[in-house]
Amino acid sequence: MFTDIEGFSTISEQLSPKELAKLLNEYFTQTSAVIDRFGGIITQFEGDAMLITFNAITPDPNHAANAVRTALAIQEIAQSHTFCHGAKIRTRCGINTGEIIVGAIGAENHLTFTVHGDNVNIAARLEQLNKQYGSYILATKETHRACGDLCEGSDWTPCGDVIVRGRAAPTPVLSIASPS
Repeated sequence: MFTDIEGFSTISEQLSPKELAKLLNEYFTQTSAVIDRFGGIITQFEGDAMLITFNAITPDPNHAANAVRTALAIQEIAQSHTFCHGAKIRTRCGINTGEIIVGAIGAENHLTFTVHGDNVNIAARLEQLNKQYGSYILATKETHRACGDLCEGSDWTPCGDVIVRGRAAPTPVLSIASPS
């Protein structure tokens, strides 16, 4: 799963670097508690974005459902919490399920623990596609299938087959929302 704060450049323009760091630390504290609760691991922070993996370190047969639960809980935080300086933060999430490689990548003297693979790239592209669809959570049909009955009650809306940037094959995509 990839996450990214909507309108972060505008938020950062309005705050001093110290205020921005405080806001991000508060946001990451809130979201990481949810990620931990559902068994996710924050594999990488990049500015305001997070790469979160499930089932990569600790086996989790319900990893797809837990990724969806995490994304929905992050949306609840966005709706209910006001962060320092009065900021409301909306977060876009892209979720994909499939095989990845987990490990240390980089130069011999500078390794970073991360994940790689086509399925990681798809999740990253889905996060970005939320802008186009006016959604906050997009997931692949593979994630929906892997959830089975575990995510009943969530509102899954088919968005069609999408050619995500950098790929030739179409990817069936659905948006997800909390039940009203």
